[in-house]
Amino acid sequence: MESVSWPRVIDHLPDGLAVADGEGRLIAASRRSEDLTGLPLRSMVGEPVRSALPLSSPAGGSWWDQQDPWHGLHTRTGTPEQSLPLPNGRMVLAAARFNRRPDRSVETVVVTMRSTRARERAERDSSALISTVAHELRSPLTSVRGFSRTLRQRWSQLADEQKQWMLHAIETDTQRLSRLVGELLDISRIDSGRLQLRIQPIDLSSLVDQQIGRLVSAGHDPARFEVVRAPEPPELWGDEDRIVQVVSNLLENSVRHGAGAVTVSIAQDSEHVILLVADEGPGIPPENRDAVFTRFWQGSTHGGSGLGLHVVRGLVQAHGGHVEVLDVPGGATFRVLLPAGLPQALRSSPDG
Repeated sequence: MESVSWPRVIDHLPDGLAVADGEGRLIAASRRSEDLTGLPLRSMVGEPVRSALPLSSPAGGSWWDQQDPWHGLHTRTGTPEQSLPLPNGRMVLAAARFNRRPDRSVETVVVTMRSTRARERAERDSSALISTVAHELRSPLTSVRGFSRTLRQRWSQLADEQKQWMLHAIETDTQRLSRLVGELLDISRIDSGRLQLRIQPIDLSSLVDQQIGRLVSAGHDPARFEVVRAPEPPELWGDEDRIVQVVSNLLENSVRHGAGAVTVSIAQDSEHVILLVADEGPGIPPENRDAVFTRFWQGSTHGGSGLGLHVVRGLVQAHGGHVEVLDVPGGATFRVLLPAGLPQALRSSPDG
């Protein structure tokens, strides 16, 4: 009998599954489908699927009557995923596949079910993303528009110093916009698994010096920065542009949210290259130390997009590493652990 072999397969699937035969009888249901619906589906095998799994359509009425897999159009092969209510108050994301015989009659109807929480979370994230991006774009766009209009309308009336100041403000705000767009693209690549790394040897010490020099050129006091280096340069391989992003984001985060000195330490143990970035600011409460790497997290002092540390974590993990906030007194200390030495893939390469 067909129902004997079904459970062996469907009980190992992450989604809930219910299967009806060509007569509309329930012939199999997975454990996950019972968890999602709160219904004893497996004990109802043999009963009409309409009564065993009484899905309602979003507009009201029976979803089964609306879709009618057995008597509807013979060209239909399924239904798109929808959020469907059950009489017990639960909601499931359900889609159906109609498996047809050569004569186009229905052989089986396979209903897949997922929790609505994943979609709700995605919708909340999307809403938060739109809100945050709109907020972050508004300020620099307003500045650029205002200064460019003033320059265009009053160019001959403005002193050279005023012109230079406005042009500098426009340049700064366009850089901010460019960075925000770059962070959003990086998040998209990281989350979709499309981030590509160009692996090469990296001089981490020199890279840190360059990023500190960039901050000093932007007006920060050079005496504020201290670098503690390992006796021997660590052997680090990775995508240099991406490691620059990691170091730059951590330094800027410490400058923005911290106070006093910013200390960067570079070391290596048998397995890892270790980068520490510490500031003397208010620190991060223990309950927020994991949250800082989530999207849109903002500390007590605002000023960033809330995306930088999320990007840092994604880039570090893409290199096979780990980033965390250490439980140390006096400010915030971020520790980055990256694999030391030549990557295994290059070590075993015939050209290596």
